[in-house]
Amino acid sequence: MSESAEYLKFLINEDIYLIDNLPAPQEEVKEVVKETPPKHEPVSTVVAEPRVSLASTQKPDNEILVIFDNPTAKNLPAGELEYLAKILGAIGKSVEKVDFQNVAATTPKPVGYRYVITFTPNHQLPVAASTQQYVSTKLGDAQLIVADALNNISTSTDLRKKLWGVLQQVFK
Repeated sequence: MSESAEYLKFLINEDIYLIDNLPAPQEEVKEVVKETPPKHEPVSTVVAEPRVSLASTQKPDNEILVIFDNPTAKNLPAGELEYLAKILGAIGKSVEKVDFQNVAATTPKPVGYRYVITFTPNHQLPVAASTQQYVSTKLGDAQLIVADALNNISTSTDLRKKLWGVLQQVFK
């Protein structure tokens, strides 16, 4: 044992105190309190789909809302606006008859619109996370189409076909 004590002196540079093993003072217990386990209520595994309130005092001027994400400017870039004009022209609509909302500048307000088209996956709308792109879904009384950014659609033949298919279905 003395060998180990001598060895410890080289490892530990602090003072070490040996405390006698005295019994700990016993406190007198006056009352025993029995703990009851917390009650657990059953948790529902059904997730309710969010509802959109369409109660509004002011109706929008146009029936189509286009939502986009442009953190560098307030408006849609000119090239993307021209491309959107071609898309809308193919379904008999024009950009003059469309309202725009930039999710980078404000939270979108889809209240009162008949059609909502988002050209960003970051649309911030109260829809289920499982909402698929290029599939028409309901958003209150509106038809919602979630698509990729316009610059991605313009460079991809597959995305153009998907967008064209859902637009034909919704705007027949």
